[in-house]
Amino acid sequence: MATESSSSSVSSLALSRHLQKLEAMSGNLPPDIMLEILHRLPPKSLVRFTSVCKSWISLIKDHSFISDHLNRTVQPRNGNSFLLLQLHTDNYPKFYSLHSYNKKTNSFSSERFSFPPQPQLCGYSTVVGTCNGLVCFAQHSIVYFSTLIIWNPSLRKFLSLRRPIMYRSNRINEHVQYQYRLLYGFGFDPMNTDYKVIRLVVLNNEQDSPLVEVYSLTSCSWRRISVRVPLFFIPVHLKKIPQMFVNGALHWVVSRRLPGGKVQNFILSFDVVGETFGELMLPQQLNESPFMVSILEGGHQLALVHTYSKKNIDFFSIWVMKEYGIVESWTEILRRDLKRYGGIRTVLALTTSGKVMLRLCSGAIVLLDPMEDTVKPLADQEHFHAFAGPYVESLFFMNKKIDVVSY
Repeated sequence: MATESSSSSVSSLALSRHLQKLEAMSGNLPPDIMLEILHRLPPKSLVRFTSVCKSWISLIKDHSFISDHLNRTVQPRNGNSFLLLQLHTDNYPKFYSLHSYNKKTNSFSSERFSFPPQPQLCGYSTVVGTCNGLVCFAQHSIVYFSTLIIWNPSLRKFLSLRRPIMYRSNRINEHVQYQYRLLYGFGFDPMNTDYKVIRLVVLNNEQDSPLVEVYSLTSCSWRRISVRVPLFFIPVHLKKIPQMFVNGALHWVVSRRLPGGKVQNFILSFDVVGETFGELMLPQQLNESPFMVSILEGGHQLALVHTYSKKNIDFFSIWVMKEYGIVESWTEILRRDLKRYGGIRTVLALTTSGKVMLRLCSGAIVLLDPMEDTVKPLADQEHFHAFAGPYVESLFFMNKKIDVVSY
């Protein structure tokens, strides 16, 4: 901790010196006012300002400035934005759109951007998750190896992660190489100011504990960790297990077998700081549900989407945990017939304003206002797969001396 404190002091001193220089350039504008203005600017503007002079470059790339800019951006008062990623029919991502909520007009504005270049692999693409303005993206091959990147859309920069420690060709025994599945998570460690990717190799033998490794963006390396993991299995019909990062932990809905052969659903959690696993129980109605239960992206509360049939009618319902860790606080906030609005294919996200992003059977992506029971189109119909998650603009990668690629 002494080293961290010393580093912070040095950074603050450097930041103070940068501001003194800027004060001289700005015609006696007080440093705190100057800093307040810069903290309110979007990353694109700040990137342009780095070409003004060396003092501007030093300030904007300063670790303290980048952290303070992010802390201001993630404040709830700054609105509700989410990233909508759409995959083309050839499994190659073509674009993403950023949707920002305007409280005054009660409407969303959108902006479209291109994806970074992707390696062409024989397989399929998924988004692991979003966190503090970064996106973790995975392209899976048919040999159980995934190319992972961490991408900052605001800066148009990305980093390709090194190959994991455990991969099919040399780290997993030959007799089990085709008998496992991969579970991913992406979150932020505020204690060490570090982003982490979690990778679990889940063996099909339910009695075997998963193999766990963690990628640190600070060290740009993978490491294997030995930690107790509650026994669980992933239902065969689930191709991708959504994750949600909330309250400093990653969460996935998984299953386990109880005495007597019953299957119980529960939430597997991973504390990103302490690097330990835990579990949270689902609402009683969903504990042993034979239908689909999964984590729902978006919002600041742990959320679930439950798809089920009742009297030959298909429904979806959304549940939120009002008080984190309190099982009794699970509350059903919405229920709809899947045939509504022309047919609902997928529930994509729950926004902090209480609206729900849906993908309809027509292919259109719409935003449902539960209070008015109306849907508003958000995106076109030419794509077959989509991901939506919370998003803020970030300066991360501005000062990283690693193999970050600009495009």
